[in-house]
Amino acid sequence: MLAFIWRSKTEWIPPSMIESEVFMLSWSAKWSDETKIRSQVLTSAEAKAEDDGRIVEGLAKLVRKADYVVGHNVNKFDLKRLNTRVLLNGSQPLGSVQTIDTLLIARQSFDFASNRLGFIAKLLGLGEKHSTSFDLWRRCVRGEAKALKEMRAYNVTDTILVESVFRAMAPYAKKIPRLIDAAEWRQENCPYCGDPREKTASTKRHKRDGEHRTNVNTFPKYRCSNCGRNYRVGRPSAP
Repeated sequence: MLAFIWRSKTEWIPPSMIESEVFMLSWSAKWSDETKIRSQVLTSAEAKAEDDGRIVEGLAKLVRKADYVVGHNVNKFDLKRLNTRVLLNGSQPLGSVQTIDTLLIARQSFDFASNRLGFIAKLLGLGEKHSTSFDLWRRCVRGEAKALKEMRAYNVTDTILVESVFRAMAPYAKKIPRLIDAAEWRQENCPYCGDPREKTASTKRHKRDGEHRTNVNTFPKYRCSNCGRNYRVGRPSAP
């Protein structure tokens, strides 16, 4: 966003002082079952013209296909910002998008000194965010090719960290959707990530982890060796 202001100190900027809207410089994402990281960045000409239509549509296509979109503060920032750019570029609406917000998981299930992505990732030994400064954004808006390349690398690093933090925190989350469609789920698989309990007849992947009791029956519980979550199977335990 470009704005003209009266003073150098922080102040509320009225709409009349805003010269141009916020636009997208770059994005990065990956499918949970792939190692490939997809990303796009503006060309120098696109950055100077503040034309993000190409990369906005590239990201929008992925979001429309996704069962769930995982991100850190994805509900209040990423998704709203993408919706804004989709609207302003005249693209098709994203439709109903279901999200898993790692910031909400951090707030609801933990008590970290800071809930920022970089802090949590470093604390868990999962890596560090790509170091940047405001000058990087300024150089990108000016269309500097080297800066745009660095911005892309910044987003790729964030994608890796978000996935790593999500996998580390998911077993502790109070509420997290089952990522396997009910019609496709089989009793032999983890309902959250789809990992089979037994890779082969002689190799058990999921450990028996107690029992889940109801007023009527007692069901065996397992802990998935892939995602770490605890789940019950539908058949009652043998007496």
